[in-house]
Amino acid sequence: MQKKALLALMLAMTLFLTGCTLVQKDPEVDRATEIIRLGDQVITKGEVTDTVNSQLEYMASLYSMYGLSYDAAAAENIAEVRSAVIADYKTHMVETAKIKELGLDTLTEEEEAAAQADAEQRYQDNLDHIISDNEDLADLTDEEKQERAKEQLDALDYTMETALEDARHTILEDKLRAKIIKDVAVTEEEIQADFDSKVESARTTYENNAGSWASAANNGTSPLYYTPAGVRYVKQILVGFTDEDQAAIDAANAKVTEAQTAVTAAESKMNDAQAVIDREDASEEDQKAAEGDLNAAQEELTQAQSDLAAAQAEVNAATDTAFANIDSAADEILAQLAEGADWDTLMAEKTEDPGMLSGITAQRGYAVSADMTSFDSAFVQAAMALEKIGDVSDKTKGTTYGYYIIKYVGDAAEGPIALEEVRETIESSLLSTKQDTTYNEQIEAWVSEMESQFKVDEKALD
Repeated sequence: MQKKALLALMLAMTLFLTGCTLVQKDPEVDRATEIIRLGDQVITKGEVTDTVNSQLEYMASLYSMYGLSYDAAAAENIAEVRSAVIADYKTHMVETAKIKELGLDTLTEEEEAAAQADAEQRYQDNLDHIISDNEDLADLTDEEKQERAKEQLDALDYTMETALEDARHTILEDKLRAKIIKDVAVTEEEIQADFDSKVESARTTYENNAGSWASAANNGTSPLYYTPAGVRYVKQILVGFTDEDQAAIDAANAKVTEAQTAVTAAESKMNDAQAVIDREDASEEDQKAAEGDLNAAQEELTQAQSDLAAAQAEVNAATDTAFANIDSAADEILAQLAEGADWDTLMAEKTEDPGMLSGITAQRGYAVSADMTSFDSAFVQAAMALEKIGDVSDKTKGTTYGYYIIKYVGDAAEGPIALEEVRETIESSLLSTKQDTTYNEQIEAWVSEMESQFKVDEKALD
């Protein structure tokens, strides 16, 4: 009886183990499992899994760039990404089905050639990306790097054929998009409404902040839909310090910074020591030690303040010398202007300000307002002190660069920009947005209509 029971147990164990062997999944077969089907289109487990893993890795990398943590192994993150990936595949499949249904699935010779060229570029871009990101390939020859990179792409099941399929689909998708949006247009009322909205937004931003408008204008921000009052345009001839004098000023300023740091440190020590002295629960021993620290810190502060005064005096002396060394150059420019020299010609020859030599500021001048803080206050004050267009300032000492010689060249017209100046920009932007919306809404509608035709086995991904 015991022997029969043992044999039965052994037989049961054999069947159990055999059964385990039988249900083990072949990796290739498992990857080929259908997850999504729409008609004759199939997306496999391998495709979904690879895309999900790639997206999880991307999210983790993106978060880390900002010092944040993203757990790519967390069930909720996997579920969220998986859901998004399946939705994207379904959209892609609907696009493909509609491209075929509408007879857009045939490429011309020119389109096929374009797809081939695009595929080759895509494939090479992926090779280059692998090579640039892989330090282990650094010592190999270019040919060896390409070969190793190709091996890695092969391991990811990414081939030239894959790239070509993607390139072809892009062209076909563009044809589908063109058909969907062919009748989309922007009305005059939409253009006017968008313009009015942008003007009102700019008015709110700049009406009481001319300095911000001037800074934006100088930085090339365009278009600025509303110009506040009080902005003028000026040009300048900068007579800069010599390199030697500038180096001396910089060295002296470095001493000022060092001394100021020492002053701050000494003051902090004094505050810490005084805090101990003022504590009612401080022991007599601690208070005595704090008094010693306070005295030592006071001596440090006195020395640091003396060093700071000396360093500032050195800055002043170096600056005075620097201005003295460019006095004659500034006076010569003023003399030539007084004799009728052409401002722009002389400016192009003499100014050491790069902003006056190229770009919009060279053509129009700097935008300046009384409340702006992005420019040297000495420059702003001298520019705003000029009474009428065409006036030229005397040489003005800047706080950093040298002498400013400034010409008042015009005023920024207060009020909204003219619609015709921005009509093309507005219309193009509105049309692009409207086309995107039309396309996306149509695709979403088709996905919804075809939802019942999908067969999705999301459980097979587990």
